[in-house]
Amino acid sequence: MVVMRLFAACAALVGLALPAAAWNATGHRIVAAIAYERLTPQARAKVDQLIKDHPDYTALFTKDAPSDPAARARAAFLYAATWPDVIRGDYRFYDETRKDVMPTPLLPGFTSMERHTTWHYYDIPYAPDGAKPDHQLPPHALSELRRLMAEMGKVAPALEAYDLPWLEHLAGDVHQPLHATSRFLKSQPKGDAGGNFVYIAPNTNLHAVWDNVSGTDITDIFVSEYASAVAAEFPAPKRLSIDPKRWLEESFELVKSDVYTFGLETGSKEHPLILPAGYEEKARRIARQRIALAGYRLAAVLNQRLG
Repeated sequence: MVVMRLFAACAALVGLALPAAAWNATGHRIVAAIAYERLTPQARAKVDQLIKDHPDYTALFTKDAPSDPAARARAAFLYAATWPDVIRGDYRFYDETRKDVMPTPLLPGFTSMERHTTWHYYDIPYAPDGAKPDHQLPPHALSELRRLMAEMGKVAPALEAYDLPWLEHLAGDVHQPLHATSRFLKSQPKGDAGGNFVYIAPNTNLHAVWDNVSGTDITDIFVSEYASAVAAEFPAPKRLSIDPKRWLEESFELVKSDVYTFGLETGSKEHPLILPAGYEEKARRIARQRIALAGYRLAAVLNQRLG
């Protein structure tokens, strides 16, 4: 299962349309925008300082950011939410899961140069035709979210600064249903890597369909308008769970009820599946709700730990 996921990640880098990210950069920015607006003044001040302390703050987080201090801080927080995906293609970092990989030098300010490719998902096995599933070992999204939450406000500032973009990112990741599962079939006994190996017409896959349902526009105008719209459409519940296991279980329930509604087919590159009428429209609505909830929950975690 892990090997399949890693292959999917590598394939994405060479253009085979097999992304391993959850939500694209647009989705992660929207989650961060919703969260940032709901931080307490104390939590926001702490978050802003931690982002400034990150070693990539100047080179990446604030590249082309507004000069106004408040807008600049918000822009850096939104960019930070995408950073764990950005480093997958950054030569400074290495994939520690590859056999015989040569670690890259530890650079000033960083606590690790690993890409942590397995942190982005937690595969709850789904075997609808009775296939024997595999089980993912840590580190994974559940183990790392628990650790990151426990460390916020409790560890040295340098580690907190490194942890914060990961916490932002993984909180978004696990609200995407296909980051909570791998489907195992008798015809696909090694799993489908979170839908990466379910081929969808034209020239895409199931994971990518769900990643991109929030759109691909990363401009602040689009992100802000989307964030405001989904917050109005799906107001924050009175009680917000900050248990990542609960977040993943919700995503897995959606996997069973709304993701694999087309049956046991997997398609192929030569003969991709055509999704049922209305499938993508329903996926867009689910994504809007999940993105809103991810933003509320991320804010709740940061307010609790840093507020």
